[in-house]
Amino acid sequence: MRKFLLIAVALLMIGILGSAQAERPSIILYTAYRQVGWGDAVQIGAIDIDGGLWTARGYDSELKWPYGWENQIAYLQTSDFLAEAGKLTNDDLFALKSLVSTVSAPEGKPSGWMCDAGTESSYALRYDREGNAEAILLGMTGDDFLENTDPNAQALYLKLRLLFPFVRCYAGEISESWGFQPVPLAAFCGLEGIDWDSVTVSAVYEDCEAGPRELEVTEGEAKRVISLMKNGVVTGKENALCVTGGTKALFFIDRDGKAVGSITLYNGLLVRNDGMYSVQKNAVE
Repeated sequence: MRKFLLIAVALLMIGILGSAQAERPSIILYTAYRQVGWGDAVQIGAIDIDGGLWTARGYDSELKWPYGWENQIAYLQTSDFLAEAGKLTNDDLFALKSLVSTVSAPEGKPSGWMCDAGTESSYALRYDREGNAEAILLGMTGDDFLENTDPNAQALYLKLRLLFPFVRCYAGEISESWGFQPVPLAAFCGLEGIDWDSVTVSAVYEDCEAGPRELEVTEGEAKRVISLMKNGVVTGKENALCVTGGTKALFFIDRDGKAVGSITLYNGLLVRNDGMYSVQKNAVE
């Protein structure tokens, strides 16, 4: 009897340890599609806090994807149906986490849209010190519809589409204006109405240790900057990071020697108070 109990305890411990080992790092972002009307399909893509990518696809009758984000988080942490699908670089993960930490909840609630098309939903997850999760809906398409218009949410929703293209999404079919709408660079920076052909350009490099340093701006560089201001388009948010160095501030001076505006760039990204935005590259000659 004693031997039997020892074996039972050992098997129980193996089961507990195996369950603990199956627990994945906390999921911070996921997208999922479910169709149970005219078909039986589930497609899932998720990112954990260490940058691991996870995917699952198959029949809903087999995968048994739960309803409600609380149950879905538990499923994503432990289900054997999820398979590893790569890992983000440290830089990409850092940028992603900055967006997750600042994303805002959407206004309103999902409303009905299609019929028997299935539903795709995407969430960002934040955790408090006790490990309790907060879910922020980034978007929902298909039978139900909701767009989160926060630029952070739009950036995260787009990244999920790019990382997990196999997850069915109806955003483009629902509205051509879904997501971040391109904005002329000058308008985005509040610099409309400037006669760009009459300004000169000066530049300052901000070093986090040595401080600001004035840069020489060649005639060719000035032309490229002016072309960027005249033709550049802000295409979306890249991160919500704030840097203290490595930036280049470009100042625009009119004929009277007065500064009429400025922008700041970091590795080609436009720096704003709420983070960094991408600028259409083909606008730069």
